[in-house]
Amino acid sequence: MIQRRRYNNTSLFSLLCLGSISTVLAGSALLDASGNLRLISLPDSSAPVVAVVTSPGTPSTFTKANEEGLTYDDSGALVCQGATLGNQQSSSTTPLATASIVAGSLVLDGISLGDLEAGLRDSRHGRTLMSIFRAKLSHADDTGTPSKQTLILPVQGDELSSNEAKVTADLTSLFSAAAMECGSTQSFAALYELKIVPYTNPAEIMTMASNEAGEASGPLSEALTTAYSTAKKISNAQVSPLASEGLVMVGSVYSSQSRTVRAKLASWKVRVARGLVVDGFGSEAEKLLDTALKTYDTETVAAAGIALAAAYRREMRLKLQALVETGIQEAFDAQIENLEKSSLKRMNAQMLKTVNEPAETIMDANAAILRNEAFAFEAKVDDLEVPSLSLTKERAVRDMTGKLNDAVMSFPDSPAAKIKRTGKVNKVVKKDKKPGQGLVDLGLDLVAVLRPDGFGTFQGFAGYQLGGNSITVGVHNDADDPQTIAQFGGVRPPLLRVQPKIRMDVEL
Repeated sequence: MIQRRRYNNTSLFSLLCLGSISTVLAGSALLDASGNLRLISLPDSSAPVVAVVTSPGTPSTFTKANEEGLTYDDSGALVCQGATLGNQQSSSTTPLATASIVAGSLVLDGISLGDLEAGLRDSRHGRTLMSIFRAKLSHADDTGTPSKQTLILPVQGDELSSNEAKVTADLTSLFSAAAMECGSTQSFAALYELKIVPYTNPAEIMTMASNEAGEASGPLSEALTTAYSTAKKISNAQVSPLASEGLVMVGSVYSSQSRTVRAKLASWKVRVARGLVVDGFGSEAEKLLDTALKTYDTETVAAAGIALAAAYRREMRLKLQALVETGIQEAFDAQIENLEKSSLKRMNAQMLKTVNEPAETIMDANAAILRNEAFAFEAKVDDLEVPSLSLTKERAVRDMTGKLNDAVMSFPDSPAAKIKRTGKVNKVVKKDKKPGQGLVDLGLDLVAVLRPDGFGTFQGFAGYQLGGNSITVGVHNDADDPQTIAQFGGVRPPLLRVQPKIRMDVEL
């Protein structure tokens, strides 16, 4: 019975070139130097799969096979060459990616004492590990069910304990860079079991690798076909470990500066929430913005000359700048609101003290109170200005002037003023009167407001009292002010508004 299988275009092309599927003994190539899959007879059992990654141009003590591509050697292990520091084609990275996906254990051969001293990140092994990590991360994200792989690094030299920490740090840094490139959230611990062993007995290391690999999920031939298809889809753009390290560095600096900025903004937010203002806010805000951006630029300058890292650096700088500027804007607006509330509250309290005085005295006192509060508000806003972000006092002062004028005009009808006047009336009523004595007192209070064209740059009030009658006239050129128009439902206020009131006091 002939079993029919579907192959992708590359596999079918290889099949047609070979003419037929032939049995190939151990030691033959599975992926040739061109990156094409060669279908051969492989064990159908679920035996552990061990992959050995050799160093190009360096004989390996773990296998005799050291050709380009992916081979199945005499010991039953998959063998492929690692990367070099030169430019590589996608065909040379496909075998490495395929082995990274299929193997349960992976042995990275050829790490010398010089590599440890110079650091794995900038060596050929760093590029090899980046290719391995990219393939593993992409496969894990595609399948959604990542399998854990044992990564074995035989290290030469007697000082294994001192080198172990350095190797672990390098691997973690490379993995973070690969995850950032792939946009993956997988962790190193979830995908790898790292074992750094002394380079002593190759046979013992291979035995350990076989034991750690565990049983495969299915026949090797099927696993290779699936892994090969996935490896061909993976982007094979070669990014040097230095460029990848630049990405990690930019992300680390951004995280550090953003934490500093958020801590400062949080302290401001707590103070503003209590209805207070931040002392020297303008200068402090300018300093925070300048320091955050300069520190970021200085600590990430090494990434400016790396193509991939430079774009990411610009993106993160804009993100940091937006974080600082948005926080400063919110703090500025909140403090302006606090100042407005405190000014209006203080002005109402002062006007309440003179509410029972003669009308002329009240108008003079209220005008003086308004001027004082307007000047005080402007002086306090001076300390909040952040010119570099166009956070200036002009608009705040203009808006506040309109609110103060409205407060003065509406104060006589406010509940507090009415209660204060009622209290004085009660005192008069409670006075002792002679028997048969009565009193009826009529009076006219006339209030007129003239609102010509303008934006609230001029205002004035005048009052006159004659006996029980009084007249109050006010002028405020705010007919064109958007805030005034909004108060009148989107239309300009009337040029002249007159409010007559008849007052009658009856005592019996």
